Amino acid sequence: MELCDINPFMRAAELQPFVTSSAPLGCAYDFRIFYILDRKATLVLKDRSIALEPGMLIYFRPATPYYFEGKVKIIVLNFDMTRNKAHEKEVRSPSRDLASFDEKAVLENDPPDELKDLIVIPQAFEMESKLYECVQHRLCPDRFSDAATSALIKEILCYIVQRASDKQERPPAIVQQILLFIQKNSDRPISNAMISAEFGYHSFYLNRVFKKSTGMTLHQAVLAEKMHVAGQLLQETALPVDVVAAEVGFTDRSQFCTAFKKHTGFTPTEYRQKNAHPGTKRK
Repeated sequence: MELCDINPFMRAAELQPFVTSSAPLGCAYDFRIFYILDRKATLVLKDRSIALEPGMLIYFRPATPYYFEGKVKIIVLNFDMTRNKAHEKEVRSPSRDLASFDEKAVLENDPPDELKDLIVIPQAFEMESKLYECVQHRLCPDRFSDAATSALIKEILCYIVQRASDKQERPPAIVQQILLFIQKNSDRPISNAMISAEFGYHSFYLNRVFKKSTGMTLHQAVLAEKMHVAGQLLQETALPVDVVAAEVGFTDRSQFCTAFKKHTGFTPTEYRQKNAHPGTKRK
């Protein structure tokens, strides 16, 4: 089975406020995704232990021996990769120990190659809303819930595979949020103080964390995004240069032209003449 061919069937989705468990190791009969919401605990596996923290996303295939040590607040998804057993809607409780685990009762256990092993993804905060959507569909189902949860789980699994195969360290969550904030507000003047007020941290601290992760200061990142958007407008539209300047938060055309030439090596007019799409009227 290829990843693109999966058609998940969600059997359950729950927010469990106080999960407690203890030895011995047990196994589940279906695929599971755990998302850690709060508190710290330890996930004990057959060959290792994993310290759990908020934002951690954990993917299990059936017959994976595990238990939790401590108390933890989590979201749990129970699902199959296909709809072959969609008529079996009840969740089968995990075995309490390996001796009582019945391999014949496993619903299915043939995932795509990328999902053959247990996967732990830290700082997966961007998936939290997707998991809550699954829980909401479980609590208040409608005629679209089956299709919607299948799509949501496939999206979460694709995210897990992508993160697991990403050989570069992802930026910290705060850096990702700042980058998104800059993109969303590229049409406004953005200062370090404005970013500081938005995220509730001192601008010196944010600048240091941001530069360590991206190699750019906050000011450089803001300017780079504005120049990127301006370049697209110059290529794809016939907007006058002063209007392009205003679209990226510059109130003065001259300042915009100076910043644009310093960033690209061309004046806005030169850039448009060199890069404009066919049919774009140059101004």
